[in-house]
Amino acid sequence: MRLLNRKPGAIRVRRNFVATRSKLLIVIALVLLATAAWFANSDPGSTTREYFVASRDLAKSTKIASTTVERMQADLATSGGRYLLADEGQLDKWFLTEPVASGELIPISSLASKRQEDCSPIILSLGSTLPNTLRAGSIVDLWAAQQSTTVDSIPYELALGAELISVREIDSGMGESLQKVEVCVSAAEVRSVVEAIAKQSTVVAVRSRT
Repeated sequence: MRLLNRKPGAIRVRRNFVATRSKLLIVIALVLLATAAWFANSDPGSTTREYFVASRDLAKSTKIASTTVERMQADLATSGGRYLLADEGQLDKWFLTEPVASGELIPISSLASKRQEDCSPIILSLGSTLPNTLRAGSIVDLWAAQQSTTVDSIPYELALGAELISVREIDSGMGESLQKVEVCVSAAEVRSVVEAIAKQSTVVAVRSRT
C-alpha cells in the first residue's frame, strides 16, 4: 500500500531512469558486438603483401621493368619469400632465366643479374673461409694451387671478376665446417675452373681488383 502514497512525479522519474538505463545498455551491447565483429574480420597475423606479376608473357632474358610487370596484392603465407616483392628498387635490376606467363608471380629462383646472364654458374669448395665482407653479390677473383707435398706449387689466377652468387656452410663430419660457393665465371674461364676442381686443387676467393 506504500506505493499508493508515492507522488506521480516520483513514479515518472523512476520510469525515465529505467528507460534511459535500458537504452544505454543496448548501445553498449551494440558497440561490443561491432567491436567483436571488427576483430573477427581483421587478421593481426595477415601476410598480405604486394608482389610483381608478369603484365604479359615474358620470355627468357626479359628485364624486370615497369613495362613488363605490374603490382598485385596477395597473401601467400610462408611461400611469399619465393616471389619478387613489388619494390621500386627491384626494377631494371633483374633478368629472367626462364619464361613467365602473363599474370603469374615472378619466382625469385628465375631471376639473375645481367652479369649472371653473361656468365656460367659453378659450385666449388674453398680452401679457406671467406671474410665477412664478402657475401652474395660480391665480385671476387679465384686463385688456385695444386696440392702437393713433394714440390712447391705456384698459385695462379683461376678466374677474375667472378660474381659470388651464394655461400653454403657444409659440415665435414670431422667437427669442421667447409664453405661451398656458387660463383658465376665467364665462358672463357669455365674450362680452367673445371680443371682445377678435377685436380682437387685448393681454391681461394679474394676481393676482385677489377
